[in-house]
Amino acid sequence: MKLPEIIGIAGTSGAGKDTTGHLLAKYGYKFTSLSDTLRAELDILGLEHTRENLRGLSSQWHREHGAEYLTLRTIMKYQNEKESFDYKGLAIGSIRRPAETKVIQEHSGIVLWLDADRRVRFDRIQAAHRGRAEDAASFEQWCADEDAEMTPPTDDDGSALNMAGVREMADVAIDNSFEDEAHFDTHILELFELD
Repeated sequence: MKLPEIIGIAGTSGAGKDTTGHLLAKYGYKFTSLSDTLRAELDILGLEHTRENLRGLSSQWHREHGAEYLTLRTIMKYQNEKESFDYKGLAIGSIRRPAETKVIQEHSGIVLWLDADRRVRFDRIQAAHRGRAEDAASFEQWCADEDAEMTPPTDDDGSALNMAGVREMADVAIDNSFEDEAHFDTHILELFELD
């Protein structure tokens, strides 16, 4: 399967979203994460990079500007600069809302959903030492935080995270139960005919 110009990368924490984005960057895609935009703003506000703060800021921006705000802004920025940098395409990480998925698909893109066993993912995160405050939680708290991101509250106005909704809309599902990153990379390269 050949990849389109715009790719959304979604999935559970520790499932290989950043690994996929960095691999695509080696093959000419610009890789950017919606979470990176949020983290930069949290720095300006003097707030820690906790899942709660990331989720809160994201929800606030989506209430104020629309659920597709970050994704649409990211695509427009890429389209304005792609010729200057000779990108093959754009890979956007941290897709967490159905509206973000829809924007990518409306721009002739696809969304990848990555997942793996929960305990395996938690252990990967602990071993990676990413330095993110949200990764310092216990396994139980980490699971509770993930559950909160999967399904929005019943009174949601469309601004809450809805990972389950993204999973349902995703174009390609990838199970990253590979024993190591090299095997996962090989799978991605073969799946998407990257050379």
